[in-house]
Amino acid sequence: MTIDGAKALAAKVLTDEGLAKQLGEAKTEAEFNAVVAKLGYTCTAAEFEAAFKEAQENTPLSDEQLDQASGGLSIVGVDYAFTAVQTSKL
Repeated sequence: MTIDGAKALAAKVLTDEGLAKQLGEAKTEAEFNAVVAKLGYTCTAAEFEAAFKEAQENTPLSDEQLDQASGGLSIVGVDYAFTAVQTSKL
């Protein structure tokens, strides 16, 4: 049952920044367990970590993440400035 709790908590953390912050602020396993129990979930830190990694791998990238990862560099005007400097030296 704790694996199911870990999976449910991991899915919720992916969509709730406040909850992710709460769990991120836990410095020890005891603090993590206290936050998890307060939220009504039952899982260990190791179970949550495994479930969270699995949930991240199975979550498709958002449009914003895809835009950031698409590569390339687009700085408007750089080519023109370079050309102008090179031509003025001739």
